[in-house]
Order: sequence, then C-alpha cells, then structure tokens
Amino acid sequence: MATIGMHFGHDAGAALTDAGGYRVIEAERRLGLRHVCGGNGDFPRAAAEWLAELRERAASPVTGIAVADWYTPMCQVLPPALVELVNEDARWTATGGTGLADAVTRVIKPLDWPPAKGFGDITLTAVRHHYAHAALAYYTSGARKALVLALDGTANYAECGMVCLGDGDQLTPVMSFTNRTGPRFGLVYEALARRVHGSQFDTGKLLGLTATGECDASLLPVLRAMLVPQSARRASPDLFEPLDEDRLTGTALRYADTWWEYDPHSGGYLDAGLADSSDDDVVHSFGSVFPDEIRTADGRTTAVGTSPDERVCRDLAATLQTAVERDLTRLVTGISRRFPSYTTLCYAGGCALNITANSRLAECGQFTRVSIPTCCDDSGIALGAALAAADPADRPALLNGSRSTPLAYAGPPLEGLDTADGDDVAPDGGLARRLAGLGLSLYRPADDEEFLQSVADLLAVRRCVAWLEGGLETGPRALGHRSLLVSAHWSGARRYVSQTIKQREWFRPVAPICPEEVAEQYFTGPLDHTETMLFAVRVRPDRARQLAEARHIDGTARLQTVRRDAQPLLHGLCHAVAARTELPVLINTSANGGGRPILNHLDEALELLTETELDAVVLPERRLIIE
Repeated sequence: MATIGMHFGHDAGAALTDAGGYRVIEAERRLGLRHVCGGNGDFPRAAAEWLAELRERAASPVTGIAVADWYTPMCQVLPPALVELVNEDARWTATGGTGLADAVTRVIKPLDWPPAKGFGDITLTAVRHHYAHAALAYYTSGARKALVLALDGTANYAECGMVCLGDGDQLTPVMSFTNRTGPRFGLVYEALARRVHGSQFDTGKLLGLTATGECDASLLPVLRAMLVPQSARRASPDLFEPLDEDRLTGTALRYADTWWEYDPHSGGYLDAGLADSSDDDVVHSFGSVFPDEIRTADGRTTAVGTSPDERVCRDLAATLQTAVERDLTRLVTGISRRFPSYTTLCYAGGCALNITANSRLAECGQFTRVSIPTCCDDSGIALGAALAAADPADRPALLNGSRSTPLAYAGPPLEGLDTADGDDVAPDGGLARRLAGLGLSLYRPADDEEFLQSVADLLAVRRCVAWLEGGLETGPRALGHRSLLVSAHWSGARRYVSQTIKQREWFRPVAPICPEEVAEQYFTGPLDHTETMLFAVRVRPDRARQLAEARHIDGTARLQTVRRDAQPLLHGLCHAVAARTELPVLINTSANGGGRPILNHLDEALELLTETELDAVVLPERRLIIE
C-alpha cells in the first residue's frame, strides 16, 4: 500500500512513500516561488493536482494521507479536523512525560476534504512537526537502531525540537524541547539572518558570512544565554553547559528604546518578561528581532549593523556560529550519554543545514555515523509525515546501513524534453529547430567517451555548463543533477559561476565535487559523510593554492564526493577534466538564476543559457550538449 504526505508551511509540498521508493514534490519548484506555503494563492489548486499526480504514480493503492500540523488562518486548504486539533486539543502540544508519545500522530475525523476528493475510504492522520522531521531522518537512513534528533527554529511555535529512539520499525519520542527554554539555535540564527540579510530564510547566507568574521569573546556568553538561558542550563547541566555568571552580570540587550538587563533568576534577557506570553510571542521575540545593541560585562556596547559588509555583522555571525557549535555539541553529547546504546545519530530540521556544526557532531567521537537526509529542512516534512503515518510495509526496505539512498534524487525528472511532442534530437527534429530559433546549436556525441571528452573540453577552457541529469534533488543542495559546473583549475572560476552567472554575494561559498577514491588527496575531515554536501571538510594545506577557487574563505569546503557506481557519468567527467587540467575537482552550484528556485524545466535552462554568461546546457541521459 502507499501513503501520501502533505506539508502546508513554508517549503511546502507533497510526497509519496510505498515499498518501491519515494517521490517528492517541492512546491517552490513547481510554483516558481521561494519558500512557498499553503497561504499562497495558487496553492489550493496545486495541492489537489499533486495529490492526484502522486496517486497516479503510486505502485499500489493509496490508503492514507498524512498532514503535518502547520496552521495559519491564511491557509484555506487545511483539513478542518487538523485546525480543530491544533487549536483545541491541549494534549497535542504535550512536551514531555507520557503525553508525548500520544501527541505525535493522531488519526483525525473522517475525511471531508476537497483536495482529496476521489480517494474514497482513506485514513487521514495528523503528524507533529518534529516527529515528521524525525521520521524522515530515521526511516530514510538505512539504520536499524539510532538516536534521532530534530531541531529547528519556528516549527510549530510551542516546540523547537524532539529526541526519538529508532529501533527497527519503531520510532519512539522521548524528549521535547521548547522555544521558551531552548535550545533556540534556529530562532536566534533566523533573527540575525533577518537583520543582516533581510529574511529569516537567509540563514544559509549567514552561515557563509561566518567565515569572514572573528569570534568576539566578550559577546560569546551573551549570545549563548540567548540560545539557552541559565535556568535551563542549571536544570540540565549534562545537556547545557552552565555559563560563568561573572561574564553575564551587567550585560544587556537593547531593542529599540528599551534595554533588557540580564536577569539572574531566569538566566536570560527577554525570558522573564515572556513568562506569561503566548508561544507566538516567544517565537517572534527571539526569532524575528535581533537586538539593536549589546552591552557586555566589561561595559562595552556594540551597535549591531544591518549589512554583511559591516565588520560588526561578520563578527557577530562568527560569534553566533561558535556559540551554536559549542552548545549543540554539548547537547548532542549529553543526549547520547543518556542513551548510550545508540551509536548512530539521525539528525533533521532546519538546524541540520548548518554544515560546519554537522562536522563537529561527526567528529565528536560519540557516533559511528551521523546521517542527515538531503531534505532535512521543511522541504522534507511532507515525506516525513507520510513515513510517520505509514504502515511499515509502505516504507522502502531498510538498507542495513548502506550509504546508498533513493531519497537524494526523489524529485521529478526534467520537464520540457519529451520526444512524444516532436522535440526529437535528430538534426532536423523539433528540439533542434527550437534551439535554432534561439540562436543555439545541438550536438550529440557518438558514445559515452566522446560525450565526456566534449564536456571536459568545455570545462578545461574555462566554460561553465548546466549539468541536468535524472531526478531532481530533494532539499536545497544541487548534487550533480541540477548543477552549474565549472573546473576549479583556473583563477576566477568562483566569481564566474557564482557572481557573474548567478549574481550572488561575494561571501557565498561554492562547493567542490571530487571522485570519492581521490578525495583524501585534497581534503581532510569526515570524508565518509560527504555524498550529500551536508558536512564541511578542510582543504589540505598543501592543496590550498591548487584549490583556491573551490574552498571557502576559512579553508573549509562543502564537498560532494561521487562514486563510479552511483553517478558514473559525473564521476567520469571529473577524471576527464583531470586529464586536461591535472585536477579532478569541479566547482558546483545549483542551476538557477539569482533568487529563483532550482530549475526543473528545459525552458528555464535555455533562458539561463541565453540571458546569462552560462556557456552550455548538458543533458547526460540524452548525451546532448546545447550551446
């Protein structure tokens, strides 16, 4: 049987799970709107279409629909029973004790929901936000026993994280974290990102900016008290390191015209004033607004800037990253010691996109493996909800720890290249005529070797190509299926692909792709975790000059290693480029224009080709090169 999941919050979408695998639809890539949610105008119509599409693609009858518990009055497409549950059932927001296990999935009222019209007798299940994250992380990991952690920012307002234990087909929640007591890793990161970059969704930009600043030791305890107040640290010292009160006495935060002094009782700043406020107010206060000024224990005041070009913003970003890494590592280590028989960590939620913090977890010595799904943020919530509600038989078989996963490329194939509509690839075919009308040419090499040699020739002479292969990646990272590629051997490659073509900010990192078998010649770090670009590694010092274009400012790299058996053409391309440049490393960034979602239509690729400095579009499965 099959189960469909739906998520209506930001990064909304739909997903299918059955014994044959996964299929994920990310709303922003279908509707062309970044971080789209169920409150956007086109969503209700599109949601019904996605449900019908997934039902059609299912290998077996759909017997259940699972919906994540996001709610806002703007969303007109939610099942009424979900709204009733979220607004009226206090048990649903239980955060501990025996109530937590009863408040993660709930079969709700008989289905009376227009988008699901035609499904017949079907079970509708509500799934708690963080439990959906946890289910995604565990059931797609291949692990049969794991400690499972979900952490993010806003989430469902009352809660910011959850710990579960995965054993076989069972996933049992054992701990819940709230935004009131912390950890507020996601919220504070969102607030500073909004301040510096203009949007709560710019946390990725803020992470890139951290490498350009330096940690300020006097600001560090203040930011750590914002992340987790002293009251929570005192209550659970094995999870949260208590801070030195001498470094907090006299500190304060200014919001507009009001200074909030450090409060020794709560161990924070806004905490005492928010004790009787709603969960929405707590989230807004910590996640939407960053202080205008910070006073440290030495009496110094720091005015917080509003631009990534300001040194104070860069140093604050570096200091916040240090605080998050230190407190996250302590938290995860403490949880692991509470449950010592679980040696694999499965991790999801928006916080799991912090690749340098992820590497700290991988290298902390507590786990044999840290597994993070590619769509660990809210783009994976729909699939997580489906997996949480599905019968075990409706989930793909566990892979006994194999690193191979069908999840990374579970999105739809490239649209707009359908031979059934006459766009065949013959010299006089429809596609060739369409390209000629755009002033473009079509080339089809005779075999795989000639194809790889031809693309390698382009990259060796400082060209950039869009490599569009197979199913669309799930999550925010381009992993060689919707990628812009350029060789790392020439000076200026980073600027060409990132700033000239994509018009991105100067501090944004690019990512190297390297064959797995030679990666240790160029990089150090958790190289056994680098297939999905969710961990940071370090460029070897003796390779720093050679990889100057592929590494970040601080010497790290968001590496993706590729294997011959998993991605034979991309793997072969790296070696073909090395034969010309003596460097088997390519620079990769997502195939999209500035501010737009990752593309998944040939017309979007052709637009990028004709309107930017992009040099070619490559379709590996068709062995086609468009210039």
